[in-house]
Amino acid sequence: MKFSFSLYFQITILFVLLSIFSVLGAGSLNYLESRKIIIDQFNKSMLDTATIIGSSLSGKADDAAEAIMRLSRHQVLHSADSAEIQRFLQVAVDSSSLFNNIYYFSPEGPLKAAAYADGRDVARYAGENFLAYADQEKTHDVYHDLVHALEARTPVFSAFFKSATGTLMNSFIVPVVSEDGSVVGLLSCGIALDSSFKLLEMMKTLKPHPDGYIALVDVEGKVLLSAGEMPVELVPGRDWASREDKLVSAAGYLQAVISMEKAGLGVCCGVPEAAVAGLLKRLHDSNVLFTLLVGILASLAGIVAAYILVSPLTALVNGLRRLQKDEAAPRLVCRASGEIAEAIAIYHEMREQRQRSSSRHPATSSDPGAK
Repeated sequence: MKFSFSLYFQITILFVLLSIFSVLGAGSLNYLESRKIIIDQFNKSMLDTATIIGSSLSGKADDAAEAIMRLSRHQVLHSADSAEIQRFLQVAVDSSSLFNNIYYFSPEGPLKAAAYADGRDVARYAGENFLAYADQEKTHDVYHDLVHALEARTPVFSAFFKSATGTLMNSFIVPVVSEDGSVVGLLSCGIALDSSFKLLEMMKTLKPHPDGYIALVDVEGKVLLSAGEMPVELVPGRDWASREDKLVSAAGYLQAVISMEKAGLGVCCGVPEAAVAGLLKRLHDSNVLFTLLVGILASLAGIVAAYILVSPLTALVNGLRRLQKDEAAPRLVCRASGEIAEAIAIYHEMREQRQRSSSRHPATSSDPGAK
């Protein structure tokens, strides 16, 4: 005897398998998309962080640049009286929180006047020649910017650095040009970008994770300011610009490096890999639980759907078997549509034909006493 599965069993298995594979596919796709969204969101938050910090720095730098440009047009700078220029610069520094210091050099290099926000005695700086700084490593880049500003007669934003007091600084250099077009001097100011350490507090607020960090790096990749502890292995070095738009995994951290175009600095943001892995694990576990629950519900729905679909066919097959055996076949009361409803209608016609045929030709009795 050939063994075969019932139609109900086959359709039920088909529906359950379809439900399971559909849910698994949707669950996997949802997990991968959610994981991608998390990583993309991390990158976006890094970009937003860099934008916010960059806007803060650029705003102060632009304000200071505008102020020093106005100073450079003042006639007092054309005077030969160094003491008068000294007083002018001191008033400028004292009246604004943007400057840490202002130097005024003659075109040949010697310092003519200087002023500091802390009011220090600048007499010892008098006569110093910025050209002599060329061989010093710390001022080498600034020296080239001074020479460039002098030759091109163009204002130049120079190096970012930290002062001895920990203030984040940016140097801005402006040539002082007379009416006949000749350069009579050179103004160099130290812009105090974070004298009150509000930038550091803002960076702490923007940290992507309590155990993460945000670091501000210069063109050499040296850390100027850091909120949170940045592992030494992750200090990006000179090639940090080539690491933009990439997530670097090292020293147990995921790090993103974003450049601030106008400032020329870089922002390094990092979160512990364990934190990201924990977040992804929670996402995975919740996704598995959700997928399992939906899979069970979908399977139950498949079983019910298979029953609703097959029950009219089962009833029809049972009725046809009774007709085949010349037994009284019941009238089928089933919800059906399409071809199944048509088959049931044909069954009812056959049943009525059989009933009419039976009423015209009643069965002969087998009792002998009937003759």
